[in-house]
This record gives sequence, C-alpha cells and structure tokens, in this order.
Amino acid sequence: MFDSMFNALNQQQYQQGQHDRDAGLLPQSENSTYLEGYLKGRPAGLDGIIQYFPTVDFYLKWKFDKVAPPSA
Repeated sequence: MFDSMFNALNQQQYQQGQHDRDAGLLPQSENSTYLEGYLKGRPAGLDGIIQYFPTVDFYLKWKFDKVAPPSA
C-alpha cells in the first residue's frame, strides 16, 4: 500500500519536473525526483545539473544528502 503511494508520488514529481522543463521554467523544487525529471532530455552532463546550484559545495551536499541513508 505505502509502496504504491510512494511510487505514485515519485511519478507525479517526476512528471511535474518534465512539464516545467518543457514549459521552459527553471526548477521550482529541490526534490531529487523532480530535478531528475527536469533534467531528463537535456544531455548537458554534470554542467547541466550543477548550473542550478550556487556552488559546487551546495551541489555535493544535495547529491550526497539524496543518497545518504536516514540517520536514526
């Protein structure tokens, strides 16, 4: 039950990112699923992703926070 709700939410955020990308809007969310959807279809590599962060440190914090396991 929760798995399907979580997948539906992820898909919704992903689709919103793609919609905003296609509309030419800058990213409106910091959610990693949203940003993945936003960046899909823009084969700019790391430069295309990092341009939305003020510094490399902010990018690294975002990158590692999204893959880090939750702390107990």
